[in-house]
Amino acid sequence: MINYRQDRKGKKCVIWTRVSTQYQEENGGSLDYQKTLCEKYVEREGLTIADVGENHGYFGGKHESAKTPGKMIKQMISIVKKDSSIRYVIVSEFDRFSRSNGQAITILEELRSLGVIAKSAKTGFDTSTKEGFMMVRNSLNVAEWDNDNRADKFYSGRQHCYECGAYIGVLPKGYYREGKSLNSVCYLNEEGQLIGKAFKLKILGYSNGEILDALKVRGLDITKQTLNHYFNNPFYAGKIRSKMLENGMVDGKIEKAVSWEDWLEVQRIMSNRSGKYKQKKKKEQFPLTHHVACADCGTRFTAYSVKSKGKDYYKCNKIGCKNNVSAPEMHCKYKQLLYAYDLPMSLLLQYENIIRDMFRKHTQESTNQVTMLKKHLTEVENDLKKCIMKHSTDKIDDEEYMISSTELKRSKADIEAELEKYALDLSNLDDKINQVLVTCSKLGSLWDDGDLETKRQIQELVFPNGILWDREIRNYRTTNRNAIFDLLDRFSVSYGNKKETPSEEDVSTCAG
Repeated sequence: MINYRQDRKGKKCVIWTRVSTQYQEENGGSLDYQKTLCEKYVEREGLTIADVGENHGYFGGKHESAKTPGKMIKQMISIVKKDSSIRYVIVSEFDRFSRSNGQAITILEELRSLGVIAKSAKTGFDTSTKEGFMMVRNSLNVAEWDNDNRADKFYSGRQHCYECGAYIGVLPKGYYREGKSLNSVCYLNEEGQLIGKAFKLKILGYSNGEILDALKVRGLDITKQTLNHYFNNPFYAGKIRSKMLENGMVDGKIEKAVSWEDWLEVQRIMSNRSGKYKQKKKKEQFPLTHHVACADCGTRFTAYSVKSKGKDYYKCNKIGCKNNVSAPEMHCKYKQLLYAYDLPMSLLLQYENIIRDMFRKHTQESTNQVTMLKKHLTEVENDLKKCIMKHSTDKIDDEEYMISSTELKRSKADIEAELEKYALDLSNLDDKINQVLVTCSKLGSLWDDGDLETKRQIQELVFPNGILWDREIRNYRTTNRNAIFDLLDRFSVSYGNKKETPSEEDVSTCAG
């Protein structure tokens, strides 16, 4: 509760002026207009400007964000608080304290609690009485309504421009703009031409490192992260992407650095779906390299061939151990080990129920995560929308807008990437279950017939942490297998069933 009887005496005052952005400070006349208006009011009312502070009674005078109380407003309040001879703070209009209604009133209440009266040079309103403070609040409400109304008009205007294909936002690297509003057209500059070349090199199968080198020698020195950002931006394919658009994306009045079809091809390449990447073929004859470790010393096995004898071997390279094993022996016993883990056909239906329950538990956790991520995404999108509106209405300056919007966009991209992962995780549950059943019902034969990639995938499925080779027993230790096989084993025992195991004749063929 403000004590309106607590009122300082005298005719000393200070003057407060402020604009929201550096551009207004450097190019507009608002600060000088505010200062002149306040000085005329001081002279007309017979007041005296107190000789306090660095500018002798003048505070603000620059751009400062209105989002939260800044350094300049805090400095003024601190000096006024210490000097009890200062009775008035003169301002052109009360929204110069802040365009946030609540924040401006908080500042005015803090001043009034000190016995300091704020006066508007333009309207004559002041905070000396309850009635006067009520008029001030009303004027701030009107200012805030006007500000929100202008923000809505700005948003609608920008949305209409985007719908018509005119991009009026901040241009990405490589573009310049001609025309304004609905007549704006975006053209490629020299850097944009180089970015277009990067897309072509990507389609031809060049690595990101090779593309970066090619761009650097032509004068465009960027990071790998920046290059990926360019590749992911459909603007270079002539598209405007925005949440303001009903369908999310439209064709823009934009000179293309790459065709839409080629842009999509780059997306496929980056997601490893097109097979465009050229990789050296790994040796097919050594699938167990780095998967099997020595039981004695823990060293992962490497492989080598003796060309003169036409034989392949695995070995650990630790000095003093040198565990050396024939590759055919290790392959044969690994295959027979996998045969022992094949699911019995008689229990496939029961196994399906177990696996389905496990998937349901996992997908429930994923569903909960998706709900949380979507909620967070909505919050970030709302914050980004507010940030855009505040910048358009001068509530925040360019620097604060760039920092805030960049961070929000990064958060948004991270959340969307996580949602995409969960979307893949939650799709086609029945297909995934069938795939697990098919795989687990013939692990041995799939491994034996599969290519190197298939072998590696099965190895990681059954023994995700690798497996040990024991030279004493000349066989594998199976202590690190996937927990699902322990569960299935217990289930099999509970039904009194035993898995089919290889015959003695099969095992004997593995001797090396």
